[in-house]
Amino acid sequence: MKILKLLAVVCLATLVSCTEKPVEPDVPTGDVAIPELPADPQPGNTSFAHRIMLLQHTGTYCSNCPNLMTSLKALSELDGYVDKYQHVAAHSYNADGDPAYSQAAANLSQAFCSGYYPELTFNLTTRNTGTSLAVSTITDIIDELHKDNADVGIAAAAGLTGNALGVNVQIKAAKAGQYRIAVWVLEDGIRGKQEGASEDWMNTHSNAVRVMAGATLNMRIYGEKMGELQAGQTAEKSFTVALDESMKAENCKVLVVVNAAGSDGRYDLANCALCPIGGTVAYNYN
Repeated sequence: MKILKLLAVVCLATLVSCTEKPVEPDVPTGDVAIPELPADPQPGNTSFAHRIMLLQHTGTYCSNCPNLMTSLKALSELDGYVDKYQHVAAHSYNADGDPAYSQAAANLSQAFCSGYYPELTFNLTTRNTGTSLAVSTITDIIDELHKDNADVGIAAAAGLTGNALGVNVQIKAAKAGQYRIAVWVLEDGIRGKQEGASEDWMNTHSNAVRVMAGATLNMRIYGEKMGELQAGQTAEKSFTVALDESMKAENCKVLVVVNAAGSDGRYDLANCALCPIGGTVAYNYN
């Protein structure tokens, strides 16, 4: 059963401006090295693997959150699903000083969580599993949302200069459309006592969103505009992202998030890809 905790910040939703706001940390660009992108192994190809996003709204003080944690662990062990999604944990239930909490997580839950914990939402929308946290409910939604071929492919490189990340991103459109790019830093291995935990692994928290770079629009974290791309066309964007002193860089990774405008002008997740810090990720072709 889910527990109810209404997000106080939601009460301010009607006061939010429709003006786009940058969320990129204030890091002097000239001081941060931007790494080179990997070569495109198949320049003429636009058949890209697709990943949807599973956004877990959670916190260490949430006594029912281990129920969703158990389902997500079981999902990660299911054949045929691990390559279809990327899991992100937004630790926004912060009643006890959750070590995995971040303002980025709070922003995500403000935008997409109904106020119930635990909750799992999909593709940066308010679509959720409803009253069920069963693995079968999650896989049914994954099956519905996953595409054989993504609308856009992602290549990226990430490097650390001091406590700041330099991230280079290129996208290639398989489908003509308007795209936006954002980068999120996720951290693994954060230890924090989980209320309701029945096993020790539940006290280690991974894929926790720590900081984001891009732009917001009406509380939605859509990213920087790349404009209209035709099929086969590419666009590039570099980011600099400051890491907080509480974060362990060796446990961090970069998630590149690409959103696309629908027919109603609303942006929804088109694809996402993980890039290791100090490494690259090339276009993932089918």
